Amino acid sequence: MLAADAAPAADLLEVRLDALAVLTPETAAQALSAVRNAAPDTPILATVRTAREGGPADLDPDAYTALLTGLCEQAPGGFDLLDVEFSVGMQRCAALLAAAHKAGTAVVFSCHDFAKTPATGAMTDLLISMADAGADVAKLAVMPGDAADAARLLQATAQAAARRPETPLITMAMGPAGAVTRLCGGAFGVCASFGAMGGAASAPGQPDARELRAAVKAMGQALG
Repeated sequence: MLAADAAPAADLLEVRLDALAVLTPETAAQALSAVRNAAPDTPILATVRTAREGGPADLDPDAYTALLTGLCEQAPGGFDLLDVEFSVGMQRCAALLAAAHKAGTAVVFSCHDFAKTPATGAMTDLLISMADAGADVAKLAVMPGDAADAARLLQATAQAAARRPETPLITMAMGPAGAVTRLCGGAFGVCASFGAMGGAASAPGQPDARELRAAVKAMGQALG
């Protein structure tokens, strides 16, 4: 799950728990513990990506909520951020936010659209809704049809960042048409980008983590 040299390539490690053959709060906690032992100084983002949002975990909203609640109870302090799919609804999001914060864990409210890039205003509103719902970080990933779609995602990000500057944002347009958004998002209010280790990309267009880190660093230097 974690290459021995993964930590130096990243400031944050996302652990895709949906890759586990048996997924329970106990097995998820064990996996996170193994990653923590391998990279004790690197913050960990725990993620269970469901089939609703492009992942392999076949969990309905209630089962998903129960799993993440159990993980927070099973492994307090075992990870630093918890990915919560915003599509499970406001009531479940609020419950998971409370459970994570009780366990000392920050929450990333996330939304993934593998079919399209929504209207610019809709994307802005969605990010603001996540912020207003209490997200410690708000994340949005969309599938662009062309470069114009990718540009609209960046526009929506900048608008949301201006209206809710206190909430860190992570946004990206997936696939080849959106690759540039993974590199230049910092100029539009993005706080982090996702790269892959060992060629095991978890989303279309995800670049190698080391190459991404170098490109983002260079972009940051150019922006001053």
